[in-house]
Amino acid sequence: MDMDKTTTSQPTTGKQLRRTSEGRMIAGVCSGAGRYLGIDPNILRLGLAVFTIFGGAGVALYAIAWLLIPEEGAQKSVAEDLFKKASDSPTVQDAVRKGKDAVNKNRTHA
Repeated sequence: MDMDKTTTSQPTTGKQLRRTSEGRMIAGVCSGAGRYLGIDPNILRLGLAVFTIFGGAGVALYAIAWLLIPEEGAQKSVAEDLFKKASDSPTVQDAVRKGKDAVNKNRTHA
């Protein structure tokens, strides 16, 4: 048996975590996660509601999931799109350059 062969050249057809458009209430996070995990999305919604009531973490978890999980049919998540747009912006590029210059200036004077 040859253990050195890998199947990385073949496309993956397994399950992927995606926000769904079918069965969504807000952004499709719970319906997509429910489909991925094979459970009822209402269980996830109930869990998020409990986290929201007891500490407020449910809203933060949902917002983070919305940013990081791509929608069905999309190649990138919202966060990836925002990061790409920001990195392409001349204003952001100028701010990064100025920040790097300031850090390098402080290092040479220290």
